[in-house]
Amino acid sequence: RKVFEAYSYLSLCEESMLHLVRSDPSADRPEWRPYVFSRHPLAVAYRYSAGGYSFAGLLLLLFADRMRSYDAGVWWCALGMALVVQGAVAYLGDVQSWGRPSVWKQLDPLLASTLFLAFGPWLGARSLLGHFVVPRSTLSLWLAGCALALFAKAKAAQASRRAAPRLEEMLAWHTLWHALPFLAVFCILDLAFMLTFAGSEFARA
Repeated sequence: RKVFEAYSYLSLCEESMLHLVRSDPSADRPEWRPYVFSRHPLAVAYRYSAGGYSFAGLLLLLFADRMRSYDAGVWWCALGMALVVQGAVAYLGDVQSWGRPSVWKQLDPLLASTLFLAFGPWLGARSLLGHFVVPRSTLSLWLAGCALALFAKAKAAQASRRAAPRLEEMLAWHTLWHALPFLAVFCILDLAFMLTFAGSEFARA
């Protein structure tokens, strides 16, 4: 019963988040495709930003044993593999199929929102319960990054729903949303090597 209730709660959270961050499909205009694939710095950043998911996933796979020392109850390898897949799905949904109908456009937000819930609220809750024990500074940085990334995704969706949407605005906010996995890269390396936040202050010491 508890498992069913937890699943129902996560499903409700995911549905609510999808409503908040869902972009207007009509803003995905074919005539903007040349700009998306241009050499403009914003377009280049947008195209390559999805790779951050796969990079973070590979690091999780590489340092899975180290991450288990912080929380042995998390399936780090499974999350790492999901992130690697998300990098490809995000590129196919956001870039490769721009202006074209594609199943990747439906899969991308579903997988991205699921991973966001896993790495954001779920890990935060595990920290509060004393299961995910990491330096408080690292946890605070990560949760603040999650909040800012969600704000950026909501702004991107809002920009797409304008009467006259501007491509540059949508791409800028969406690229900022994709900055979250690069923050994850920093946090994973920090936890693996204690590069920056060395010390004995832990989130639930």
